[in-house]
Amino acid sequence: MFKLLGLIFLLLGLSGCQTATKEKIYSAAQIDSLSNAFQVHLTNIETEFKNESWSPLTDEDKQLFKHINYYPYDISWRFEGPIQIYENPDSMIILGSKKGDERPALKYGYFHFEKDGKQNRLEIIKIFPTRPGHEAHLFLGFWDETSGNETYSGGRYVDIAENDDNFYTIDFNYSYNPYCAYSARYSCAVPPFENRLEIAITAGEKIFKEH
Repeated sequence: MFKLLGLIFLLLGLSGCQTATKEKIYSAAQIDSLSNAFQVHLTNIETEFKNESWSPLTDEDKQLFKHINYYPYDISWRFEGPIQIYENPDSMIILGSKKGDERPALKYGYFHFEKDGKQNRLEIIKIFPTRPGHEAHLFLGFWDETSGNETYSGGRYVDIAENDDNFYTIDFNYSYNPYCAYSARYSCAVPPFENRLEIAITAGEKIFKEH
């Protein structure tokens, strides 16, 4: 009887464990397709940075701008899986990079992934608007071992859009610098302290320039 109860508790405990999202195996055709899609994305962003009025580049930088500095596309930095959503999320404040910039938010959940045998966890934050006409959105900002060396010292972002299926693609190849990396006139959301990863994410955008 006691052995049976012990087995039941063990199975219940295992069912509550969260398995980290691991690196996925892709075919050569899939890798080519994803790499090509990334190159199209990068070309579009560079064209917009050069020409659009909303570009974060200063007028001087626009005159000299040639391309955004990214690592080569690496499929091993692409992960798919759910966000572990908190049942009772805590309220919090996300600070901006400029003094006095405070944004109300909730700890929405976390994304758990495995890379090269190492377990990693990133907090996902839901930020609420402070101005009319804006909507709440999920925020994934992080630092890693490249921050302040090869990549922007203020951390990088990965865009994710909340969905009912709770299935997300976290592709670090698309990680990018906040606008304050291009100009000091911006105030950018500062990633939470918990998102300081002890790995070097050699994917995504590198440093634009020092300013």
